[in-house]
Amino acid sequence: MIKACLLPIVVGVLTTVVGCTNTEKKQNPAREPQPSDTLYTQAAAMRIYGYQPERALQIVDSAVIVGHLSEWQADQCRARIYSMTQMYDQADSLLGGPKDVRLEKARVIGERLLSHDSIKADKRDLLDVLEVLSYTARMQNDTARWIQRSHQYVDLCHQMGPSQQTNALRTEAEIGAALCTMGHHDEGMAKLDSVIYELEATFHNERDRGAFNELDALIIAMKRKIVSLGTSDRYTEALPLARLILEHLDDYELHPDNYHDGSDREPETEQERADYIRFYRRQAQNYIAAAYASLGDQGNMIAAFEKIEEGVRKATVREHIAYEQALQQRIEAEHQREIVRKVMYFSTCIGVLTLLLIVFVVVVVFKNRAISRKNKILAQQIAETANYREKYWENKRTENESQAEPTELDAMTDEHLFQYINDVIVREQLFLNPHFERQTIMDRFHLSKERVGTIFSKGSKYAKLSSYLQALRLDYSAVLLVGSPEKSIVQVATESGFSSNTYFCSCFRQHFSMSPSDFRKNALK
Repeated sequence: MIKACLLPIVVGVLTTVVGCTNTEKKQNPAREPQPSDTLYTQAAAMRIYGYQPERALQIVDSAVIVGHLSEWQADQCRARIYSMTQMYDQADSLLGGPKDVRLEKARVIGERLLSHDSIKADKRDLLDVLEVLSYTARMQNDTARWIQRSHQYVDLCHQMGPSQQTNALRTEAEIGAALCTMGHHDEGMAKLDSVIYELEATFHNERDRGAFNELDALIIAMKRKIVSLGTSDRYTEALPLARLILEHLDDYELHPDNYHDGSDREPETEQERADYIRFYRRQAQNYIAAAYASLGDQGNMIAAFEKIEEGVRKATVREHIAYEQALQQRIEAEHQREIVRKVMYFSTCIGVLTLLLIVFVVVVVFKNRAISRKNKILAQQIAETANYREKYWENKRTENESQAEPTELDAMTDEHLFQYINDVIVREQLFLNPHFERQTIMDRFHLSKERVGTIFSKGSKYAKLSSYLQALRLDYSAVLLVGSPEKSIVQVATESGFSSNTYFCSCFRQHFSMSPSDFRKNALK
């Protein structure tokens, strides 16, 4: 019965363990491998190239090896990484040389890509290459090529339709600033005014109001015009533009949802949005302060500088708060990891202990069953031996009834005398008397105390009389336990010559290696 009860427990534990190991397999059925299954993808490289350019290049190379990128796609990624990485000082030794060398690499790769059939067939890829080449020319101070690539970029944006109109305007603002730098001031200002007018108009159109992409392009265009005005000492015209940048940033800060468009340039988190607003707001305030300083307006200049100083203080406070929050989050995360580790440790310990307990119980059960089987066989053998002895002494009593008692007991050897006394004690069941002792034998057979001791020490296997009597009584109790199942253990002990039931049970267990009740149960089975 115990085995039947434990079997479901063991099966349940094993099922749970196997089920846990197979959970992931059940939740993830067989499917075809995907490129996203590894880290070596174009998306992975483009996510980190701005601050880990060397790692981004390694990912691109690995993606080519595993077949996730073709060689021309890898070149497209490399050109962008070489041209637009901002970590120039740290990346010099990692990206194959200083800034000029890397920009030249980007230019060579970009020029080669322009003639590739796959680039020509996809306008978005071509737009990406032109953007890289335009930016590279600008960083190399090659104004002529910068304007050439920018014009190509703008023309392609117009070909691609309204979705790229804002990017075209942003690039046209850059072209206007470049024209101003080259000395074509009127032409450059006209282009900047046209771009600002067109972008500003989108924010007054209730039906198709401008979003973040237009806001970003407008801010860049106004910044370029403010810088161009500053080179001509036209600070009075620059002030309204700087204030307009602040107004748009304030509105974006208060109503960010109104500007959401999902464009690549839009900040993804609240922190990134706050950083964006703070960066351009500080630039606008610097323009205002510089304009008032150039105009000699001390009062407004001081007020502008106070705003800048207030912004710096707020930024410092925000940085401290952000640092404390980040530190608190790290502490909390570490605390949670510690809790998880402890839970896993205790769960593992409990699982191991439970398994050991189950194994221990199973071993004990099977061992007890083996002992029970052995005890059953032993009890049957003891019962058969006791019955045989009983029958033997009955026959012996019958034979000895006609025989006369020997007259010369002292003349007998110790062995023969013990055998004779033993026959009488067993035949007459004298051992059942709890008060049977050495004196009883001396009186019954007229023997001296010394001769009785010699009989048992030399003529028998028993060292003393008490051991002999105990063996006879235990054999007799075994017969009673099997032959008289209606009698209690106490009755059997009393009728077998034991004055104490506790002493009887102790002697029985020591002699037969089981309790009287177990002996009876096994023998009766």
